[in-house]
Amino acid sequence: MKHILAEAAQSGDINALYHLLRQDPTLLDKYDEPSFVDTPAHIAAAAGSTHFAIEVLSLKSSFSTKLNPDGYSPLDLALRHGKTQTVKRLIKHDPQFIRVKGRERFTPLHYVAEAGDAELLADLLVACPESIQDLTIQGETAVHIAVRNNNVRALQVLLGWLKRANINGQILNWKDENGETALHIAASTNNFKVVKLLINEVRINEQNLEGLTCLDAFMGLATTRDERIAKALRGAGAKRSLSLRPAETLADFLSSKASFTRKVFRQMIEFDASIDGLSSDMRNALLVVAVLFVTATYQAVLSPPGGTSSGGDGNSFSDIPFYAPHQGGKPDTRGGTAQMAMSDFSIIVYLNTVIFAASLRIIFRLLPRTLYYYMVCVGIALSLSYMYSIVLIAPTSIPILAYAVFYFLTGCSVIISMTLALSSFQASYQRMTEFI
Repeated sequence: MKHILAEAAQSGDINALYHLLRQDPTLLDKYDEPSFVDTPAHIAAAAGSTHFAIEVLSLKSSFSTKLNPDGYSPLDLALRHGKTQTVKRLIKHDPQFIRVKGRERFTPLHYVAEAGDAELLADLLVACPESIQDLTIQGETAVHIAVRNNNVRALQVLLGWLKRANINGQILNWKDENGETALHIAASTNNFKVVKLLINEVRINEQNLEGLTCLDAFMGLATTRDERIAKALRGAGAKRSLSLRPAETLADFLSSKASFTRKVFRQMIEFDASIDGLSSDMRNALLVVAVLFVTATYQAVLSPPGGTSSGGDGNSFSDIPFYAPHQGGKPDTRGGTAQMAMSDFSIIVYLNTVIFAASLRIIFRLLPRTLYYYMVCVGIALSLSYMYSIVLIAPTSIPILAYAVFYFLTGCSVIISMTLALSSFQASYQRMTEFI
């Protein structure tokens, strides 16, 4: 009966499938026991019998992850037999088929990157974005494989998709089991086109397990070297490993004292994790408190302790240079300036700004991701307005204060934006470590 079912799968005869199931309802269950077997889904996919394959996979979803004795899934066989339309229908039926790991932990995405089919590669990435995280048994991403096989068009598709997904840094700087990035491979294979594509997208002086940079890998080639590569690498800041500081090992990192910056970022990560576990009521309460802090700190800038001056000497604000320093100790005649010493004003501004930036970040973290881009614009505008108000109300027109506040608040805005962008992919990056 299995022989008859195999013939039906080959020809795509769905009626024959159900005729056999009427005779033996447990027929498909018999393929579950062997660990590695060519199921009817495998046979149909390899033959391009799309409807039959989908029908069987609908009845027995476990067949999608089952490997045959050669280590291939149904989608793998459809790819290797050139059944492109079957592949497209299968991934539309269930995009997770793309993440099934076959022989040497190759996924369909790895195979397409190796084959260089740019159009199909784009279809797979759109259907299952998470598949870009999957690694082969050698710790290689699809980018490594495309570079190693000199598939420039496929690499262009991968780079374009990574930029649009905003995760190019993590993937492009990923190291395989030899500690090599995609740029190491491109340089060691004397591939100028690929080097040009990658050179501005990766950390240029990463070292592999042998301590070699991409420039070392290129200079160590025994064959005739394309000197354009050396020129491009050096122009981008590439160096030989001998001129770099020794790379910090994991043991060095663990034995070193944690810096203040590391502690701050660890606290930020722990805070983000704690927010994800809050109930809706707690999130709403925290949002209200954060909004009150932002309001209070902004109001403190508009109405500082001690009040503001009304100006003097009959001069209007427009008559006085914005950054005119005091001359001979004369008082500032601008109207609306804070009536306190500059040292006191600086302390208040510093503490106020820390609370303002922290509260603004909490608000962004609590709001839905769908409002991200709108709130970034609002946050940057609010931060710049806050900064400009401080400049206007400062007791003295000192440019250093203005620039210091401007850079501090701009930095806060950038940190907020980066934090939100990275947090949306945090779970994805954590899942990647499962495949090392």
